Amino acid sequence: MIAASFGMANFFARPIGGLASDVSARFFGMRGRLWTLWILQTSGGVFCVWLGRAISLPIAILAMMLFSFDVKAACGAIFGIVPFVSRRSLGIISGLTGAGGNFGSGLTQLAFFSRTSKEEHYYAAEWTEEEKLQGLHEGSLKFAENSRSERGKMAAPDSTSTPLENENPANV
Repeated sequence: MIAASFGMANFFARPIGGLASDVSARFFGMRGRLWTLWILQTSGGVFCVWLGRAISLPIAILAMMLFSFDVKAACGAIFGIVPFVSRRSLGIISGLTGAGGNFGSGLTQLAFFSRTSKEEHYYAAEWTEEEKLQGLHEGSLKFAENSRSERGKMAAPDSTSTPLENENPANV
């Protein structure tokens, strides 16, 4: 439920971002829309840093919810600016704006999980050597194995594993 709250923020945060853009435009014009977008994006970045530095679960949950709200509200505010880019090409600009997020997520996946960087390295990097000796990182490595196996044809078999380890898990 906690993890789903990030996505569920779309239901109310995007309209609030659009409303904030419209209200600020009523008083300050396009400059108000741009400042609203800047404030939402900057505060989202601040909450993202706070989330990364959280020392307890309740603080992390609060930071995630505030970050989620600001990110989604900024998405709503950006569509308050889109119609003013080009009235003649409104559909194209709207489509490119929406597609930009999808392209960015794909680019991020390529950057973090290229052929030279494997999921195991990414997920194991957050554990200290003492925690690894205690075996606390085993769940992360299992998650990395599952994510690699679900990539399909791009998942090259690891030369150190047996053929059974490279097959899709039966319980997924």
